[in-house]
Amino acid sequence: MSEARLADALARLEQNKELRLPLRSRDLLGRLVMRFLWRRQVKWQIETNIAGRDALTALSEMLHNQQQVPRAELAHEVQQLQRADQNIMAGLNQRLYAAVGSIRTELGDLRLQLVDTALRAEKVDQRLDAIESQLAELTAAARDARLRHAQVDLVLDQFRRSDSTESDAAAVAVPARANGVELAVAELLDGPVEHVRAARAAHLPVVEGRGTVFDTAPWRGEWFEVLREAGVSALGASTNPSVVKHNAELGFRIEESDPMDALTRVDKRSLGAVTAFRFVERLSAEALAQFVSLAAESLRPGGVLLVESPVAGPEFHVDPFAQRPVHPTYLRFLAETAGFAEVTVEHRGHPLGERFLLIARM
Repeated sequence: MSEARLADALARLEQNKELRLPLRSRDLLGRLVMRFLWRRQVKWQIETNIAGRDALTALSEMLHNQQQVPRAELAHEVQQLQRADQNIMAGLNQRLYAAVGSIRTELGDLRLQLVDTALRAEKVDQRLDAIESQLAELTAAARDARLRHAQVDLVLDQFRRSDSTESDAAAVAVPARANGVELAVAELLDGPVEHVRAARAAHLPVVEGRGTVFDTAPWRGEWFEVLREAGVSALGASTNPSVVKHNAELGFRIEESDPMDALTRVDKRSLGAVTAFRFVERLSAEALAQFVSLAAESLRPGGVLLVESPVAGPEFHVDPFAQRPVHPTYLRFLAETAGFAEVTVEHRGHPLGERFLLIARM
């Protein structure tokens, strides 16, 4: 209805928007005539005002109706959205509560499993501690037994070398010193062969690529095995036939003679390295100075002297063949005096006491 009223009012405004005069306004006659037509003009103005009022009223009604309809529809849609949101939230809450309950159940199961695992681990740790304690006791007992055997053999050696005037038959009755004493002492001082081989392998970069290596204390051949795997040629000497035989079984030819004498027979400037592991502490002061000089004479330019020896301490006396500890400062002095250009000393830990490593380069 308001749209029809608006259309009618607009049509009336269109009809009365201009004043229809019979004559032009600038004519004098027309002006006189306009005085007589004032009533017509007043009527046109009234009709125009009424049409404008009706048009405005119709527009107001239309705007009012258009505003009311969207508000009602919007309220309805908002209610529907609220219901949908409530349904969605209810479903999400149910799923969330179900998931939380499942997680709580899994956490409870995991806690029980952790408790069982902790109990089993505690039992395993206790068993491991007991086994390690037994192993330590057995290892200590084995070392004590090997040390006692070595000491007994030393006593037998002293008895054999004595100037006793008794019959030769009694002297022959005393058994020769066991060839494995020195090897047993090596195991006592250094540990299993695998550990010694791994420790010796750390020294390989010092001597590799320099030439033939001469070792003064072959012992069980761990150092020779490392050198053989690296393709480095090696020489050695020992007065103990047991050491010579043991290394021969490993495929190494060890000269059965005093290492100092063997080093004397080596050609001058022919060796790439001279190594001595637990050897210098068994030499006298004169022999130690001679050994360093012989090493310097036998090494070619760029050659290396590598010496490992225990530091003075209670563990030093575990070695029955050691005479006295060698101070690294004194050994450095001997190396520098013999002509070595660069001398370094490193200290390293060991189960039987700290040891130092001297590396002297020509």
